[in-house]
Amino acid sequence: MAVTIKDVAKKAGVNASTVSRAIKDSSEISDKTKAKVRKAMHELGYRRNAAAQVLASGKTNTIGVVFPAVNDKESQPFYMKILSSINETARDYDISVAIATGHTVAQLKKQVELQYSEKRVDGFIVLYAGKSDPIREYLLNNKIPFVLVGTPSDHKNEITHVDNDNMLLGREAVHHLVDLHHENISFVTDTTQGEVFEERYHGFKDETQRYGINEKLLVMNRDFSVTNETALVVIDDVLALKVVKQLTSQGLRVPEDISIITYNNSIFTTIIHPYLTTFDINIEQLGATAVKKFLDLRDEEEKLPEKTIIPFQLIERETTKARI
Repeated sequence: MAVTIKDVAKKAGVNASTVSRAIKDSSEISDKTKAKVRKAMHELGYRRNAAAQVLASGKTNTIGVVFPAVNDKESQPFYMKILSSINETARDYDISVAIATGHTVAQLKKQVELQYSEKRVDGFIVLYAGKSDPIREYLLNNKIPFVLVGTPSDHKNEITHVDNDNMLLGREAVHHLVDLHHENISFVTDTTQGEVFEERYHGFKDETQRYGINEKLLVMNRDFSVTNETALVVIDDVLALKVVKQLTSQGLRVPEDISIITYNNSIFTTIIHPYLTTFDINIEQLGATAVKKFLDLRDEEEKLPEKTIIPFQLIERETTKARI
């Protein structure tokens, strides 16, 4: 026989109404009681009657997760890591996750519209920011709850978003290299588009100017090379691996001849030596916070949009070295 809410209530030592409120993540129930109820649900193998719950509450208890409309395999470490965090956190709240992807913005927008119009999802977590975006406009215009991972360039006061302080990340990279006595530092990127690049580079440039040191912007391509740089700030660690390979082919050693500091702390940072010095941007916390903020938006109609800043940590490894 199927396990019922009454069975869960008996196992957890609470009444059935408490179980119902805990399943809905009601603020009237303490976190301790919610944990007790979830433990009982797990031990008994309780499963929600999704169809009945949709009819009763009008909620699907499913979050749509929107990936950027590009076939960007090199960004997979970030997206797969944050998706894993979203899945794990959603599971804690007895919420399902649906993926929205597409090769073009038009394809992606069509899928988002379909998921919401057919009541497959309650709203969305959008995994990219940037300038104008038809999908964000569609969500805003139709008052569909969504949380953005990143910082939008427009509608900032209307969008709940979760992000790191990317300008501070740019500044902190310079600060670390200056502490190691570097004076010729360039910023390396493979794109000059998007909020992440703009904010990290802006922070980098402000800090190099503050110290009065030489700086340049280098775009990674087949002709990439350095001149008198003693250190590089690279926009992400996947690109940093390519930079190390290119420098090695030019006879330069990292970090003996040139230091490198980068971002994201993905699995690639410790695959081969030298291990990358990088900023851990707490991708797991970005995903978990996005889920919690979405549930707040979905369940509290008067909830005001807000920005949440996730802290970061510098992980010092083998690609930075003090100049003598």
